[in-house]
Amino acid sequence: MGWKGFAAALATAAMFGTSAYAADFTLKYGHVGPTTEDSDDHVAGLFLKDYLENRSQGRIKVEIFPASQMGSFREMIEAVQLNTLELTHTTTGGISQFFPELQVVAIPYIIPNDLVAERLVDSQFFKDVRAEILKRTGNVLMAGIGNTGRFRSFYTSKQQIKSAADLSGVKMRTINSPLAIELVKFLGGNPTPVAWGELYTSLKTGVVEGTKNAASDIVTNNMHEVLKFAIFDEHEYLYGFNWMSYQWLKSLPADLQPLAIDGVKQMMTLQTQFNKKIETKYNGAFVEAGGEIYVPTAEEKATFQKAQEPMVKWYVGEYGDTWYNKLVESVDKIKAEIEAEHKDIAGLK
Repeated sequence: MGWKGFAAALATAAMFGTSAYAADFTLKYGHVGPTTEDSDDHVAGLFLKDYLENRSQGRIKVEIFPASQMGSFREMIEAVQLNTLELTHTTTGGISQFFPELQVVAIPYIIPNDLVAERLVDSQFFKDVRAEILKRTGNVLMAGIGNTGRFRSFYTSKQQIKSAADLSGVKMRTINSPLAIELVKFLGGNPTPVAWGELYTSLKTGVVEGTKNAASDIVTNNMHEVLKFAIFDEHEYLYGFNWMSYQWLKSLPADLQPLAIDGVKQMMTLQTQFNKKIETKYNGAFVEAGGEIYVPTAEEKATFQKAQEPMVKWYVGEYGDTWYNKLVESVDKIKAEIEAEHKDIAGLK
């Protein structure tokens, strides 16, 4: 069964699976994505609905509110804080108004690959983040962590980028974030903040010549009509987070609390794997439309990685080094564990 069939099956199960039960508790899940088969937010939500309603024997009812029906990232986080929304999904930027220090995970190249990124989910770093955000907000619980779009890389319209030197003078679209702007500036590009809704037109008219996104962003918004080159420098892993009302969780009976947490953790695991599948699909669509994908050599990637040090300096200057040190400690520990496992599998000493 393909992803389209999988999504359809989930939707059918969610619609009919628990009609015989009367719910005692309701979990409203709000997200900003569409209801399409390629929407990682929505497919994950359909899984959660099926999982919780059936395994709770209908005692928990899950209602899904897609496409920003419940508001923006900020508004939904605030609703969770007020216990008027039980669950929402955001990017790192979506939680930054409550905990700007979490931008540390967006420092370029600090998350080197999928293995490290996925193991980091259960690390001491994110355990500390969970505790700190709950402390600051009083009610916003980080119930699940996953991926919401793979890695950000550079896409351009006029020339193939292979090293940092090739970015010199390129008008690169960024979000209006100091970290993103300073990264492009350090690499020699011309950072140009452009609103997402204006990006296609800006690319078409030459206001910008490139952007920092993932393949799913590019193809689903038809930007591959203009953008013809991609370099997979993978400078930022796109973490996604599910935020649950702690008050709602604690209102559940003792037997349902672990089930709710397990359901959210599993939906985030699904979302992570779903995005790997979707990236494969959209990479193929990008190439089929005439695009070129380039994976830099270690030497070429090192020219981009030089930007990490000034980005760390900026972050530490803004927020101190506490969370940076916590992240580096967890990342280094995970990298050492993975290296040891690889050697063991290969029979190396």
